[in-house]
Amino acid sequence: MRKFLGAIATAAMIWSGPALASDITIGLSVDQLFESRVAVNDGIKAGAADRGYDVIEVVADGDAQQQNAQIQSLISQGVDAILVCAVDQNTIERALVAAKRANIPVVAYDRDLPDSRVVMAFVGPDSLIDGRLAGEYTAKALAGRDGPVTIVELIGALNDQNGIDRSKGFREGLASLGEVKLIEVPTDWDSARALSGTQNALQANPEVAAVFAATDTHIPAVETVLADLGKLVPAGDADHVVVTGVNGSNDGYQAVLSGTADAFVVMGTEATGRKAVDLVASILAGDEVERTNYVGGALYTAADAEANADRIWGAPK
Repeated sequence: MRKFLGAIATAAMIWSGPALASDITIGLSVDQLFESRVAVNDGIKAGAADRGYDVIEVVADGDAQQQNAQIQSLISQGVDAILVCAVDQNTIERALVAAKRANIPVVAYDRDLPDSRVVMAFVGPDSLIDGRLAGEYTAKALAGRDGPVTIVELIGALNDQNGIDRSKGFREGLASLGEVKLIEVPTDWDSARALSGTQNALQANPEVAAVFAATDTHIPAVETVLADLGKLVPAGDADHVVVTGVNGSNDGYQAVLSGTADAFVVMGTEATGRKAVDLVASILAGDEVERTNYVGGALYTAADAEANADRIWGAPK
């Protein structure tokens, strides 16, 4: 076990102590498993395997108290570092403080813990940029329309920084449009809420010109509503509703290929996972690392999605 000698610098963190790859075990504390999280975790495991590290994975199934207990268990097992994706950034700190007291460095991934006194580095998607890419695409697709443009935004969880940043970025991306009437539909990442919210929004606002889904796993719900209302028409038709999303799931991929969605922004899941392991390796080697590390996504349309399937984590392999 390494001794905790790290100190916080203005823009970087440093850890001091020798490390032998054959002796390194990473504790991987996961909030819950779904497609994109599994894809990031696969990147972590691949990066760890390349370095000869062992990984002990625990999954909290969305229970913050269970995650606290699981981190305590990782500490008891003597892991050398902990990678954590927190269930709730407001309740996980107690367990992370215990890790610090046990001289175990902590790196957060996918969800930052900006107020933590313990987390030495964070790596995750640049959700602000990802949302902005979708917003800019939407603005370009709707450019030249007269009068106010009505857009439905299916908002993710507002206690999740990724959801907050995707929304903020999307709105920034719409800046080139004139007057925008934005209809907010909170979903808390729940597809049933996305479906009912989209139904209500489009029935009350038949002039809706675009829908943005904070996660493209909600695009099938959007498709259902558009079809039921007779609004599922191809791009180029005057009544076409522009649909975009962020994630990179198979739902998003298939929707873009079929024309249901106009574009989606794909997160760099494997790159995020590998970067998380790189940060751990650097910290254990005593090197400086940046406190905040972002991995930006890429926007794809029907014109280039299939040709880039190997870069889209949710595309069939």
